[in-house]
Amino acid sequence: MRHLKLVLAALLLWMGTTNANAQKIAHIDVQKIMTEMPEFKAGQAQLKKLYTTYQKEFKEMQDAYQAKLKKYQDESKTVSEQENQRRVKELMEMEKNIAKAQQDIQAEAQKKEVELMKPIQEKLLKAIKDVAKEKGYDYVFDSSGPTNLIVANGPDLYADVRAKLGF
Repeated sequence: MRHLKLVLAALLLWMGTTNANAQKIAHIDVQKIMTEMPEFKAGQAQLKKLYTTYQKEFKEMQDAYQAKLKKYQDESKTVSEQENQRRVKELMEMEKNIAKAQQDIQAEAQKKEVELMKPIQEKLLKAIKDVAKEKGYDYVFDSSGPTNLIVANGPDLYADVRAKLGF
């Protein structure tokens, strides 16, 4: 922490002595503007619908497994040992299929999320770059995360980027 303060102090001192070469810096809350984009809202609605469908399918698989398990448990004393072993194998296969389905569902959901969000992120990035270029900024920092640099006195490009995106 002390080292970070020293580096920041040196950076501020250096920036103060190089006014002739000063870089123009701005900031924007990328997360905030992205969540307001109509495309983002539409993508989120699509993802919610997809997740609901996947949850329903997964629940149906689990319910079928539970029903078969209950049936087998109820009938286990009235069937042969060989039949019970066959049923145990069948249940184990169902468990394996359920676990694979869960992994497949998660992978497909992540793939779909990337597929939907990538064009939105690209559109936002282009708008930020365009506004920064129009306004003459050399650097634009994302102020939406705790680990990103926030320039407290730099101008916020939020309104300009929002206007560039048309909403």
